[in-house]
Amino acid sequence: MELLDRITDYLIDNELTLATAESCTAGLIISELARVPGSGQSIDCGLGVYSPQSKNRYLGVSFDTIESHGLTSEAVASEMAAGALNNNDADVALANTGIAGPNPGDDDTPIGTVCFAWAFRQNGDHHHYCETRRFDGTRNEVRLAAAHYALERLPHYHRLCLESAAKGSEEARSRQARQRAIGVQLHARSEIDPQHEIERRRDFLCRKMQESGQTTLVLGISGGVDSTVAGRLAQLAVEKRREQGGQARFIAMRLPYGVQQDADDADKALDFIQPDDVFDVNIQGASDTLLESLVSGGLTIEDAGQRDFVLGNIKARQRMVAQYAVAGARGGLVIGTDQAAEALMGFFTKYGDGACDVAPLTGLNKRQVRQLGMQLGAPKALVTKAPTADLESLAPQKLDEEALGVSYEEIDAFLENREVSSQAFETIVTTYRRTAHKRDLPIVPD
Repeated sequence: MELLDRITDYLIDNELTLATAESCTAGLIISELARVPGSGQSIDCGLGVYSPQSKNRYLGVSFDTIESHGLTSEAVASEMAAGALNNNDADVALANTGIAGPNPGDDDTPIGTVCFAWAFRQNGDHHHYCETRRFDGTRNEVRLAAAHYALERLPHYHRLCLESAAKGSEEARSRQARQRAIGVQLHARSEIDPQHEIERRRDFLCRKMQESGQTTLVLGISGGVDSTVAGRLAQLAVEKRREQGGQARFIAMRLPYGVQQDADDADKALDFIQPDDVFDVNIQGASDTLLESLVSGGLTIEDAGQRDFVLGNIKARQRMVAQYAVAGARGGLVIGTDQAAEALMGFFTKYGDGACDVAPLTGLNKRQVRQLGMQLGAPKALVTKAPTADLESLAPQKLDEEALGVSYEEIDAFLENREVSSQAFETIVTTYRRTAHKRDLPIVPD
């Protein structure tokens, strides 16, 4: 108990709360610490995550990382710790993955090998540390030794974290840790196999239709690369579902506000996608009427700019209202086109284009969405088209990059854990923090 008492005191004295992501120890770290009376005030949560699927689902560990480095690796442990820190309110996260026995790992990793990661949140920065150790003994002896070792090393790495935070020379290291942690949270990958991703995401849509019992997929087509790629994946998914003997159709929706300036691009996208059905719904009447009703009901619009902002959000939400109306009438799932670049920057309307049932492009950056488009054979003009949300009446076809204040090239580099300029880094991280509410579930009482 001496170790457990000492670590509990350390956590309390330093006002730290702990989260764990445990593979081979399966919750033993938290269980051991909980033996100490009063330790609960320093425990946030403990996750036991054995399978690759659970590591990915609950912690955002990349399957690419698992495949490249193996389950028993510091790379996997580091992403586990990053996920535990990002997904909870803890100040420190401990993670481990290893082989407790009785058999060696699939890659002949010796019994008793355990990879550890300690992640700390300090003044908005994340600090990560990793180790690999080998323990002797039976399966449960290895598990207990690993749990105690993870706790024993916590004060050491916390002190290193404090020292690093105090040194300006460590700024770049902290930036890298923060950048990597955000990428993990958004399921971003440095490299992809486009054909594999096409098949994986098509099968995802097909599987979700089967599991939900729904027979229709619904998606608004704008003429941009995101909706073009998502639309083609949807059509491929319903065709596969029909081959399996199920009933399935894809409804593509044209949702212009008045006259769409790039209507030709939407037509080209539909010609490429070849959807089962196309519905054309003009949202201008509903959008304008709602804004007029708000003004009549007492809403004061300060100026033309504010009016344009309010109307832009109404447009995005009216489009989603229309898609959900069709999905409700046809037994369908609404597809979202959100990908990692837009998720990173919060560049979507909450409960507008950010609302959906399934999001098949999740984790892809803009460059990777374009890779899928090229692999699918989409028209090059659509694949390379400069993105625009086109919600501002005062600035029609305004480029996304102009609104974001940073280029997609820099956003993609950030998500791929490559170096970006200091200005781009600060813009991205500040925006990511400011738009956190868009990515979270509704706020509830503590």
